Amino acid sequence: MKVFHHDLNQAYTTGQLIHDDNTNLRYLDYAAIEQQMSMTGASMFWLDVLHDCKLDQSLSLPFDRYRLSNEHRTGRGTSISFAFDQDLSHDFLSHASSNNISLEHLALATYYVFLFKLTNGEKDLCIGINTHGRYRDELNSIIGMFVNAIPLRCQLDPNLSFHELIKDVQDIMTNCVKYSYFPLQRILNQHANISNPVFLDTSFEFISS
Repeated sequence: MKVFHHDLNQAYTTGQLIHDDNTNLRYLDYAAIEQQMSMTGASMFWLDVLHDCKLDQSLSLPFDRYRLSNEHRTGRGTSISFAFDQDLSHDFLSHASSNNISLEHLALATYYVFLFKLTNGEKDLCIGINTHGRYRDELNSIIGMFVNAIPLRCQLDPNLSFHELIKDVQDIMTNCVKYSYFPLQRILNQHANISNPVFLDTSFEFISS
């Protein structure tokens, strides 16, 4: 949407739609780029990170009703929103600032701890996260669907301090994003026994205004 808004604003202020024939890449080139890229390093990374990970096993989250099978689902959903009070929000921002931590990493570490508590101490936590998929600068100016979902696995050690957990989460996030150009379907193809990647049912998204 940022690309679209930029082009729309440019067209509105200049009174003309600028078309650059010298643009290096177009959306149609995206698939060709993926086919030509060397995926060896990314393939080895995901094989190692997800070794023995139960990607088809749901987290044992508490719920108040049984889940319907796929053929009986309506497809309808809902959302629940809540706000932190001013003191908690201030403490959250202060902790991130004083420890030189990004808000996203702090929120993600908190989310893992929250899941750890909800699941009564499940230490191997694998969730889904969407990445923007624009792994080359030339792709930033192209309108199109580049989003790629990837697994984000944290093998939480309860003996670590929260600060140490945040450091682990930072490393996990950095490394996974580095290899996020590896398509999800190819990650799943490395695990032939997985028929339903239910780890995607529990996901994390950080939106900064």
